[in-house]
Amino acid sequence: MNIKKILVIFSILFVFAQSNFAQGVLPYTQDNICLDQLITVNNSSIAPSYPKNLVVQDLNNDGKKEVIVADANLNVIKIYSFNSSTATFSLMNYFNVPGSGFSAGTGKFQAIGVGNFSGDALLDVVFTTSDTIFVFKQNATPSFNFSLLNQIGIPSNFVNQEHYLVTDNINNNGFDEFYLISSSTAFGPGVTIIPYLSISSNFIQTTPYTIFKSAGSLINQSLEISIGNVKADVDGLKDLMITYSAVKDSVFFLDNNSAITNIILNPIPLYIAPTITLTPDFSITSSEMADVNGDSKLDFLFYGNSLLSGDKMVVCIGLNAFFLTPQITLQAPGIKINDFKIKDINNDNIPDFVAVGNYTLSTFSGMVIFPGNSTTSYFDAPTTITFTNNSLRPDELQIADLDNNGVNDILIKPWKANLDKTYLIPNFSFKVNVSATPSVVCSALAATLTAINTSTSTNYNWEFVPTSSVVSTSSTFTTITTGNYVASLDIDMYSNYTCTQKSDTLNIISGNPVISISTGNNLTVCYGNTISATAAGAATYLWTSPTNSNLSTSPTFSDQSLSAVTYTVEGTLLNGCKGTNTLNINLFPPNIDNISASKNPACPGDKITLSFPSAISHTWSTTEMSSTISITPSTATDYQLNFTDINGCKSSKSIRIEVDPNCGPVIYHGITINGDGVNDVFTIDNIENYKGNSVSIFNRWGKEIFNTTNYDNKNNYWPTQEHLKNLTPSTYFYVINFGDNSEIQKGWVELIKN
Repeated sequence: MNIKKILVIFSILFVFAQSNFAQGVLPYTQDNICLDQLITVNNSSIAPSYPKNLVVQDLNNDGKKEVIVADANLNVIKIYSFNSSTATFSLMNYFNVPGSGFSAGTGKFQAIGVGNFSGDALLDVVFTTSDTIFVFKQNATPSFNFSLLNQIGIPSNFVNQEHYLVTDNINNNGFDEFYLISSSTAFGPGVTIIPYLSISSNFIQTTPYTIFKSAGSLINQSLEISIGNVKADVDGLKDLMITYSAVKDSVFFLDNNSAITNIILNPIPLYIAPTITLTPDFSITSSEMADVNGDSKLDFLFYGNSLLSGDKMVVCIGLNAFFLTPQITLQAPGIKINDFKIKDINNDNIPDFVAVGNYTLSTFSGMVIFPGNSTTSYFDAPTTITFTNNSLRPDELQIADLDNNGVNDILIKPWKANLDKTYLIPNFSFKVNVSATPSVVCSALAATLTAINTSTSTNYNWEFVPTSSVVSTSSTFTTITTGNYVASLDIDMYSNYTCTQKSDTLNIISGNPVISISTGNNLTVCYGNTISATAAGAATYLWTSPTNSNLSTSPTFSDQSLSAVTYTVEGTLLNGCKGTNTLNINLFPPNIDNISASKNPACPGDKITLSFPSAISHTWSTTEMSSTISITPSTATDYQLNFTDINGCKSSKSIRIEVDPNCGPVIYHGITINGDGVNDVFTIDNIENYKGNSVSIFNRWGKEIFNTTNYDNKNNYWPTQEHLKNLTPSTYFYVINFGDNSEIQKGWVELIKN
């Protein structure tokens, strides 16, 4: 119950009321559906004909499918081939079935299948009567000639019961097997599957499997068998899915674990949720396995009747596992569907739901089509098509391309009634594909419109939708007129009827978008700052640069400015038209000034001035916020300055002040008397620490021109402006006595004027 409750959460209900159905009779045409009138298959000279069962296969490998019909009236199997030039079926051959068990009447004692049982290139036929299985080998010559290869007695418990046959090679031994499916109480109440293993034309009955053990006889019930690789096993072994209308809500999978020399199946019973254990209500009359959502996994589809919700189809999404996950429910009120298939019939490469049936309370006889789509609903609203022969009660459906026109045709037969013929519904549902070059016209350039289809018809009509006028009758034409265009194709069917198929609407639009940028086209920013700009005027955007072709697909774009660059934004409208604009990024010049120090290195206890005037805001590592600060370092120290310059750019600089613990005098030998405040006087670092010092200056002829005590570089120094009046640029000589009994220092100093 817990699993069932979980599955209920995933169930999505789509109800299609009968009043919303598209309705019609054969021949029938609408967009992407074009069906001709009924053509009798078994209208031969051997009459009357009571078709009991049929298969469709290419028997002789000529690329053309034949219809193989079991005729209950004459104990024969007939082979028909369709001739498209005359729109009739020809009886290619027939062969007799021995014995008297091939009787007419209601019920399905007989079942027919086709497979490669003898190992040659031709397909063989297997058939059951009420008491015998016959295998007929196809001979190479003449065409469609069969001879009896083997006959196998049906176990007595299954004699006169309904029989089903499934043929396929599910153990990968190179030969097809067949499976007799019937009912009998001898193996326990229920449905029994008896595999027959084919080995070089010999048939070995392997272990029977009984499922639906609470069920009784198959007579007057509906049993459906589908085959496919449910788990997507790499070995390709195919599994079976069986539903039985007598056991409601119930589905049996037979997990295939076969070996080449044996058939091994593991029955797995499941229920379609939601199921109330004591009151199951969904009686499944038809089921199929098909990939309806294009994920390469087999999905499970069930049709039947529910006491609670009426006639409905349940789609369970496949998980590569034996697990039923209801996804959608489609309802078709008032129509009794006897058989359905999942096949592409409108040539769009998407599987469609095609069903045959009848109203339970009227003379309706016809079909229901749910066209497939690529959305999560899987199918569009249905179309109901009435057969002109209201007495026809179609119980069996086959879908295959019988006239080799590239489209699947529809084959119907009333096997339960056994009073009518087998019919073909020729299908001409060719899709008309249209394109334009360029695909969207975004300027005054002309567009070339092209229509193609998979049929041989050339009866094109191009309609300009705004005026409903035909503008061309060829498959290709050129126009500069914007607007909507639809191509239609008139197709001659086998009857005296022409159907018209229309393409999707092709929209030709003119005009490129104008893309604007919120910052304008030019932006000057600080190095390292983040720029941001927003584009407008389109539906989608792509920002690029010369070095990156995909910076952003958002309208707003941000980037760090590390160099001058031009960004480009391309905007695209929903119709595909494009426009571009550019954003040029320039950088403010970087600040190249350095922090100045009044003295570096310093002596212990010196008060040093740090200055950085070329900024509008300052934050020093000392927490001071002025352009000039005073420091007194005792050891070597780094000082950090964060500042904002006159362009508003934020940056930082640092300076390291060294400290000389000995702090001896340092004599500089150059004086530049240019008034810039740097090296304007004869500088002797740290001389202020030597009290009683004396300094004498001599010219090149030895004449003393300056003498002082307590020289300090600031208040007592040489040369002053007064001294400079009598001085010329030249080399001068000094004598310094530091007054500490140290050695007197002598040397030269150059006076430079520039």
